[in-house]
Amino acid sequence: MLQTIDYLEEILEQQHRAESEAAPDFYASELLEMLGYTREGLRMALDRAMQACAALRMPVTLNFRRIYCWQGGEMSEDWQLSRLAGYLLIVNSDPRNPAVAQAQWLLFKKSYSI
Repeated sequence: MLQTIDYLEEILEQQHRAESEAAPDFYASELLEMLGYTREGLRMALDRAMQACAALRMPVTLNFRRIYCWQGGEMSEDWQLSRLAGYLLIVNSDPRNPAVAQAQWLLFKKSYSI
C-alpha cells in the first residue's frame, strides 16, 4: 500500500512540474488585438492550433487553458497560451490577413537567425 502512495505522489509531482513549466506566456485576447482578429476568426485559428497540438501528441490542456474574465460588467472567454500554443496559433492563422502574414514572417526570421 505504501508503494502505491509513493507512486501516486511521484505522478502528482510530475504533473505539477509539467504544469509549472507550461505556464502561460500570453493570452489569446492579446493576439486578437495584435493580429486584428475577430472572435470568430480567432476561434477558427484556435481550433486548428489545438488540432495541431493534439496531432503532435502534446498535452492540449497544458498549452491551451480556457479562462473567463470579468470586463466592463460582462463575463468573457479568453485563453492562456503557452509559448508552443502561441506559435501554433500564429502559424495556423489566416495568412491573407496582413498582420498575420507579418507575424508569420517574423517567426520564420526568428527561427532561422543565428
